[in-house]
Amino acid sequence: MANKSVYQVYDTDALAHFGMEDTPIHGVLSSNNVEDVLVTQDKTTYEEIRDLLTDCTETDQTFITRKKAFIMPGCDVSQDRLKAALKEHKITVTNDYTLADLIVGHDNISKKCQHGENIPSTKLLVKLWNYETIEASTSNYPSIESYGKPVILTTKISDKVRYYDLDILESLYDNWIITGMALNIAHKITAGEMHVVDVETVLHSSANKIVLDETLLQDLCLYLEGYDSDNHAIAGKIIPTIDYTKNIHLVWELAKVLKPNSYYFNRDKDMQYWMEQADVYSLYSRSAEGMILWLDEQNLLNKQYFKHFEPTVRKEILISNRELYVFKVSVKKEYLKYI
Repeated sequence: MANKSVYQVYDTDALAHFGMEDTPIHGVLSSNNVEDVLVTQDKTTYEEIRDLLTDCTETDQTFITRKKAFIMPGCDVSQDRLKAALKEHKITVTNDYTLADLIVGHDNISKKCQHGENIPSTKLLVKLWNYETIEASTSNYPSIESYGKPVILTTKISDKVRYYDLDILESLYDNWIITGMALNIAHKITAGEMHVVDVETVLHSSANKIVLDETLLQDLCLYLEGYDSDNHAIAGKIIPTIDYTKNIHLVWELAKVLKPNSYYFNRDKDMQYWMEQADVYSLYSRSAEGMILWLDEQNLLNKQYFKHFEPTVRKEILISNRELYVFKVSVKKEYLKYI
């Protein structure tokens, strides 16, 4: 039975499938244990595995036929929110990936690490730049000394053991780590035993998604602009359920209030994810005129949006030399269809 650690025993069939039977295994210190990881210079296979784990193979209509889901470690959305969205389709969440027929994938499964910095234990794939391996027996580190293979030197070790007391074996200047979980799941995907759905597809299929209207906007603005932490918490529960692709003019209004108060939600994964997906910071920085032009470029401009923004744009028109001249302002002909 597998657990949710990325450090899993490498399946022999998976190693054979990706041609990695002879790829060296090194140790990496995680917490107080040394874990096995494949260290390779085969960038092509590394990228193949990464793409298998992140490319969505399911649609909003097909993923709902699956039974058990495994959420990749390091997801930007909370487990509780994803569990609730999946439960609506009678899909249960398991911490044992071997029992799952559905993988909830995301792009936060890999990281570039360099110059001996610590290697995160939640990443399935790691790009290594400028590392060294050491002889385990010279580490003077009880949990490492008995490990029979080379260990990757990180600051977790060098902060406690003097560098010149270590036996350096080799340099890892341009290498890639593939964890057991990454390799095993990628193999199951190629075999058709698992299917991949992305977080957005799961969340947007939820019946709990709501459309922002004027009344809700007013309430949320009151919650955000006050000093009551309970109101902030209420806003933090409601906003991630808003469909930011609908009523974009009101989402823009919300962004104008949310961005200055976003520090209330620095530790809220669901709020951080929603703000990133809704592109709150870009919305905040756009003027009313900028919104019209942007919506037009995205082929999203309609009468509702234009009539919301145009009066604000008109108010912002600046005219000098008013004592001598009379001015007439009219909308360009290409926008007349929105009036």
